[in-house]
Amino acid sequence: MAGRKSTFFDSLSLRSKGLLVVLIPLTAVLVVAASFYQYSRGVDAAEDWVNHSYEVGSQIRALSILVGNAEAGVRGYLLTGNREYLRHYEESRREIPARLANLKALVQDDAGAMSEAAGIESLVRVNLDLLDRLRQVPPQTQSEAGARVLDASNDAVERLRAALEAMLAHERGLLIQRTAQAERLERRLRETLIGGGIIGLLGGVLAALFFSMAIEKRIHQLGKTARSLVEGRQFEAEEKGRDEIANLEATLVESARLLSEQSEQLRQARTELEAKVQRRTSQLQRANEELREAEQVRTAIIGSSPLAIWAVDLDGRVTFWNPAATRIFGWTEDEVIGHPLPVVPEELRAEYAQWLERFRRGEAIAGLERERVRKDGKRIQVEIWTAPLRDASGEFNGTIAIDSDVTDRKLLEEQFRRSQGLEAVGRLAGGVAHDFNNLLTVINGYCETLIEEAAAHPELVEYAKEIQYAGNRAAALTSQLLTFGRRQVSQPRLVDLNELVKRSIQLVQRVIGEDVEVVTKLDPAACRVMVDPAHIDQVIMNLVVNARDAMSNGGRLTIETARTELDEHYAERHIGVEPGSYCLLAISDTGVGMTAEMKNRLFEPFFTTKPVGKGTGLGLSIVYGIVKQSRGEIGVYSEPGKGTTFKIYLPVAASGAVAEPVRQAAGELRGSETVLVCEDEERIRRLIQTVLERLGYRVLVSGDPREAMRLAGSTDLKIDLLLTDVVMPHGNGFELAADMQKLRPELKVMYMSGYADHHLAGGRILEIGAAFLQKPFAATALAQRVKEVLAATGDQPSPSRFEG
Repeated sequence: MAGRKSTFFDSLSLRSKGLLVVLIPLTAVLVVAASFYQYSRGVDAAEDWVNHSYEVGSQIRALSILVGNAEAGVRGYLLTGNREYLRHYEESRREIPARLANLKALVQDDAGAMSEAAGIESLVRVNLDLLDRLRQVPPQTQSEAGARVLDASNDAVERLRAALEAMLAHERGLLIQRTAQAERLERRLRETLIGGGIIGLLGGVLAALFFSMAIEKRIHQLGKTARSLVEGRQFEAEEKGRDEIANLEATLVESARLLSEQSEQLRQARTELEAKVQRRTSQLQRANEELREAEQVRTAIIGSSPLAIWAVDLDGRVTFWNPAATRIFGWTEDEVIGHPLPVVPEELRAEYAQWLERFRRGEAIAGLERERVRKDGKRIQVEIWTAPLRDASGEFNGTIAIDSDVTDRKLLEEQFRRSQGLEAVGRLAGGVAHDFNNLLTVINGYCETLIEEAAAHPELVEYAKEIQYAGNRAAALTSQLLTFGRRQVSQPRLVDLNELVKRSIQLVQRVIGEDVEVVTKLDPAACRVMVDPAHIDQVIMNLVVNARDAMSNGGRLTIETARTELDEHYAERHIGVEPGSYCLLAISDTGVGMTAEMKNRLFEPFFTTKPVGKGTGLGLSIVYGIVKQSRGEIGVYSEPGKGTTFKIYLPVAASGAVAEPVRQAAGELRGSETVLVCEDEERIRRLIQTVLERLGYRVLVSGDPREAMRLAGSTDLKIDLLLTDVVMPHGNGFELAADMQKLRPELKVMYMSGYADHHLAGGRILEIGAAFLQKPFAATALAQRVKEVLAATGDQPSPSRFEG
């Protein structure tokens, strides 16, 4: 502060200055003393009220700062998760009640201020309650409830600040009133001093006037100072001594400085708070956008998922149901939401109730397979996974589940197991039949020779014929076993399926009897297939005989053909089926039908439902083997009391397929040509050599392909025919024929085997027209087939081709 240097008079108190004036005129002393006393009390009261106003303002500002610190602490914890912020919150919260109590004590004599203080106390409590609620929100998370509490807290803070500002304004108004009151006291004192001056001495009057003028100026300056403080203007106070007015003025100036500092602090705190709120708002907006994008991704994933996804609460009511669940189970979302899960079969309800208890404990289920029911009543197999759901507080509030429809997979697994079982049995049967065929070839061949040689001994001929009959029966049985095991030689040729069916119907009429009506529905569209006609005849005959036995009281037998397409979906559900064009052969009856258990074992060898002695149990096994050997598919559709339908799908023949060439008649069985025999079984070699040499042929024999090549290379004789087994040690018949025809291009070839299928050796298949003799064979059949091959003219077809 700047100004003139104070004098001794200025350093005196007002009481001392008044006493000096009063001493001049004794008469005026009492008046001036009384007036001074009254003024002094007024000034003291004004100073007390100024101090009081400052203390009130100080408490208000402190309270505002504490509330701001508490709010900043909670918000800092929510933004960062750092609990250090909560320490500031707790410290501010403990100090706030004391500040409120001080404020109420200061304004207890002012009813208006008390009302304002009560309102501020209520707002502080509301704000602290909201901060307590906001503190319970998990940090760095976002929820709708947290956002509502945050908005309410912001509103409460603004209302609290407004109340504090209003109360501070009220105190400023009181300060102005106290200043005005001091001015009124000044006027009274002046009037009193003037009257005393008139009564007193001229010196007293002059002293009183001088004193009055000095006081007036000081009071006027005090008023200016007070108004400047109220209006917030800057000013410089002059040093006017050390009396009470000077002290009052100094107090006002200091109060102004403190109020200015507190106001600046409040402004800075508000600016900082607004910046924090802005940053938090930006963070919340970004979080909302990320949450929206995540929700879009989640919705897209669940909506496009091929798996059924559903959720239930702790009471078992459905709370979520995705489109795949509708597709798999049939119920729509509107039909299941809020209701118990409808897909659990009645017999599994008790187990599902136990699952709900596990769900309430937060347990999960992984990969369990259970039967479930669709809306249409159909039963399906599903694989189930579950996981618990939690609410915002971490408590379990439900379970989400994923169901995978594994019905098709289970069917494929069952087909595969059945196919593997049939394949294993077929391999065993084929292996046994192969070895047995070699034995039967020797038995039946020598038996036929014995019959011719023992013609003069009828009793020996009868014994030999009985042996021959038993051998032929055994050969037929092994043929059936080879057919079931797909190891019977198939000599396919291009045929019209309709013509094949028409020819077979003529035989069917003789078998089924007059009480069965035969209905044919043949597709007029050309449906050519590459099959062995004899095998297909056998398929039709076996199925017709089974249908006749199922219709003991008569009925209707329907035979149908059609051209159809099997798509990838069908191929995925049936092992070994390739997508493409197929000819359908369907044979249906109106008989007794079959149970599911019977259908599962239908193609097993030696399985039959007929009485003992009425069937071997190989009929349908043979059908299955022939269809599979023809690269086809067979399906059975039957229910008890509703008849049975067999559907056979045979691949449509390629457009470039050609018909089998016509064979020449064999004529006389004797011959003089040279035949090279390659057979690893010694007994069969001797049998062939004996039969052919008796018919006049020159016979060279070898036990394996290497020996046969040596014979062919060492002899000068013309070799007319190579008669070779297919499967042998040190090579196979196909390779031997190819190597030998390189040395002797004119050489003709005939194959024989008792262990042959369409994969005879190395993945080869016989071409149409290739000469083949199936073991076991009779001597006559051998002689006739050799004669046919030697008599054939033109180029012999390639013996085999690889099948891809």
